[in-house]
Amino acid sequence: MDARRRSPKKRKFERVPDQDSPPGSGSAGVDLINALPDAVLCTIVSLLPTKDGARTQAIARRWRPLWRSAPLNLVADSTLSRQQRKRVVYVTKILAEHPGPALRLNLPYIRRRDYGKIDGWLRSQALTDLQELHLGYDSQDSPPPSLLSPSALRFAPTLRVATFTDCHFPDLSAQSLNFSHLQQLGLYGVTFSALSAHYLNFPRLKQLTMSVVTILEDALHNMLSGCLSLESLLLEDNVGFARLRISSLTLRSIGFSAPYTQGPSLFHELVIEDAPCLERLLPLSPDYGPTIVRVIRAPKLQVLGVLSKGISKLHIGTTVFQEMTAISLTTTMRTVKVLVIESFGPNLDAVIGFLKCFPCLERLYVLSQPWMEMKNVQKYDPLDPIECLESYLKRVVWKNYIGDMLDVEFAKFFVLNAKVLEEMKFVSSNSCDRQWKSNQHMCLQVDSRASPDARLEFISCMDVLGDDKRTHDLSMADPFE
Repeated sequence: MDARRRSPKKRKFERVPDQDSPPGSGSAGVDLINALPDAVLCTIVSLLPTKDGARTQAIARRWRPLWRSAPLNLVADSTLSRQQRKRVVYVTKILAEHPGPALRLNLPYIRRRDYGKIDGWLRSQALTDLQELHLGYDSQDSPPPSLLSPSALRFAPTLRVATFTDCHFPDLSAQSLNFSHLQQLGLYGVTFSALSAHYLNFPRLKQLTMSVVTILEDALHNMLSGCLSLESLLLEDNVGFARLRISSLTLRSIGFSAPYTQGPSLFHELVIEDAPCLERLLPLSPDYGPTIVRVIRAPKLQVLGVLSKGISKLHIGTTVFQEMTAISLTTTMRTVKVLVIESFGPNLDAVIGFLKCFPCLERLYVLSQPWMEMKNVQKYDPLDPIECLESYLKRVVWKNYIGDMLDVEFAKFFVLNAKVLEEMKFVSSNSCDRQWKSNQHMCLQVDSRASPDARLEFISCMDVLGDDKRTHDLSMADPFE
C-alpha cells in the first residue's frame, strides 16, 4: 500500500472568528464569551491567576485593554515563577504597566535582599484601592523577624482581607515615630492623632490573619479597635503581648494560639469582654497557651474548642474550669452547639462537666491522648439527668480511639445514655476490619443503645481542616465536620 495512503490525514481546524466580529458570525457558532460585556470580562480576568490574567492580552484585539482595565490580581507565588529572581522582575514589570486599581496583592516569600524593592512596590499607583493584602516574609532569613514596611499601612482605609506573617509590626506610637517612618508613609508635619485616625483604622477590614508576628500589646489593641467591620481574626504564634482583650461589635470568629517557645512576652491570657456577634472561639494549640481564657460576654457563641489542660483556667461567665475540671457550675451557656476537647485519656469526669455547662450541645469531638491517665469516676444518675444527653446531643466523634477496656467504658456512656444520638464516629489507628468492628459492637452494647437510630462508624483516618479555614470560612456551621 502506498505510504501516502497509510499516513494519517491532517486534521482540519475551523478558524475561530476574530473577537472583533459580531457574535455568531463565524462558522464555529455562537461565541458566548465574546457576547459578554467588557465589565464581566474584566471581572473574569481579575479572578484568574496572575500569569493567566496577563496572557489574556494575546487572545485578540478586544482583549488587549481588558487586563489593564480589570482590578489587578497580583499573586507572586510559584504559579508566577518558581524562581525568586524572576518573580521580583515580574512584579516590578506588572506594577509598572498596570494603572490600577488593585484587587489583591500577595507576596508570600519576601526575602531580605528584596526589601529595597518592597517599599517601591507598596507605593505603586497600581495598588490604589487595594482590597486584599498578604505579606509573608521569608522565615529562613537571619536575623528574624523582619520589619513590616510602614508603607503597607497606607492601604488601611480600603483593605477587606489582610494577612501578615513572619514579621515585626511597626510601632506607630508617638514615642517611636521618627522622620523616616513618616517619610515612608508619605506624611510630613502630620500630628500623631491624625496618623492614628488614618493608619490605625481599618474601617472595611473583615478578615485579619497575623502569624509569627511581633507586635506590642498596645499596638495590637489599637489596631483591633480600629477594625470596625472585622468578622474573623486568626492570631497564630505571635509575640510581644501577654494579655489580649477583645471587645468587638462585629467579630464572629477568633482562632488563636501562643508560640511554643517560652519568652518574656508569652501570650498567656485572652479575655472576651464584649463580643455580641461572636460565634466561634477556637484555641488552636491549647497545650502551648494561652493558659487563661475568660469569656465575659459572648451571647451567640456556638463553636468552642479545642479545650485541653493547657488552658489551666477557663471562665465561662461565672463558671470556672481548672485543667478541664469544673470547679463551679454557676453559669450555663445554651448557645454552644459544637464542642471540641482534648481528653488526656478517656476522661469522663471532665466531659460531664462540659455537658452540664453547655446543655444544648449537639456535637462533641473528643481528641483522646491514650497514653495519659484516665478518670472515669462519675456515673450517670437518671434522677439527675444531663439535659443535652436527654434532648440535644446528636453526634460524637472520637479521634485516637484504641478500643481497649478504658475506651469502651467511656464510649458506652454515650451509647447507653444519649437518647437522641444519631451518629458516633470512632477514628482509630487500628485496621478496623470486620472482626474488630463486630467485637467493638458487642463490647459497646450497641443493641441496648439509648437511641434506636444511632449509627456507629469506625474509620481509620479523618480529614482535618486547616486553622485558617476553620477560622475564616463562616459559611460552615461546624468547622470541624
